[in-house]
Amino acid sequence: MNNLPVIQQLGQVIEPALNGGSLYSYEVESLTQPGDNYGSVLISIRAQIKCPDGKLFAKRFVAKVPPTDPKQWQFIQPERTCLAEIAIYERLAPALTTLQEEAGTPKDAQFDGFAQYFGSRISLIPNANVVDKDAILVLEDLRDSNYVPGQRLKPFDLLHTHVVLRPFFHKFDWHAAAPETKATMIAETLVDIAEATGNDQTVIAHVKKLSTEFFRFLAAPPIEDNAFNSVIHSDFWTMNLIFKYDKSGKPTQLKIIDFQTAQYDSVIHDLISFLFTSVSTFVLEENYENLLKFYYDVFLETLTRMGANTTVYSYEAFDGELKRIAYIQVPHSIFMTRFILADEVSSTENELELSQVLNTTSSKRVHRKLIEILRLAHKFNILFLE
Repeated sequence: MNNLPVIQQLGQVIEPALNGGSLYSYEVESLTQPGDNYGSVLISIRAQIKCPDGKLFAKRFVAKVPPTDPKQWQFIQPERTCLAEIAIYERLAPALTTLQEEAGTPKDAQFDGFAQYFGSRISLIPNANVVDKDAILVLEDLRDSNYVPGQRLKPFDLLHTHVVLRPFFHKFDWHAAAPETKATMIAETLVDIAEATGNDQTVIAHVKKLSTEFFRFLAAPPIEDNAFNSVIHSDFWTMNLIFKYDKSGKPTQLKIIDFQTAQYDSVIHDLISFLFTSVSTFVLEENYENLLKFYYDVFLETLTRMGANTTVYSYEAFDGELKRIAYIQVPHSIFMTRFILADEVSSTENELELSQVLNTTSSKRVHRKLIEILRLAHKFNILFLE
């Protein structure tokens, strides 16, 4: 694809992780299809690595670099999100491994949801503390380990949903977008809600209020002493989940990517946004309570295995946290609907205007999904529309 950012001094980034090897040569191409990635640019790197004995071998990497378009830069805010994601791989992932090992967690029971980290930088300027256009994060290419990404137009069945909820690493989403971006998103959302509900003014007013509360939540600090706080992903949906399958086609392993909007807050945010954005409506309606219990049991089992005091983590406390937090993720799920159900975009350009992605002709599909989100949120006592 055209207009891929030039990666300078790639060898300096990855060679410390190559066990004495060096970067001999490489080629790049865009990793994602237009419309599948709305922020940072994902680049596939096909490299030749030179071993200490002089032999060459082929290896693929994935590089993540900031967008070059000023509007997308403002939307994604790499000066903050890039630092957050690098910190996940540099500090949190190793610390989590150490914590599990110290707790005596068997290796096959440890959380293994991170891609292998090969290095990063925020600038070519030595000792820089500000992210610029030369920032880069390099990870393994999970395709070489037979992982397959989720498909945004194909919601998860019950089996995939269980695989996603099982390895939650919590105890460990949207970022605070620019004011004009918030206003645009809310306005476009209300247009969708009006069309989907036949201009129901009660629903429109309620969604408008929730949308404002959602952005207010993003800008506010979390409750520091909340027992259910953790480092959460905050963009936990289909396209950031990559599966490995056994010979029968059953999903067995999961990798999680794109931690650029990770933040410290209640684990309920990721749980509810995932269920409403990425799980089949039929599966969610039939299994909602069971899925909550499944998640809670895994959560409690993980804390117990790590030697934590679980006294404060009763199911009643978990249910209370759901009631306190879940409604905030309804507008998040509504905002995400246009992204998830956007038409496949044909383009020869690497980056698209956000409006191009969201200017979908699939309005009926979007409206059906919005109606289902509102109906199920109301049914599950998350959202009260009277």
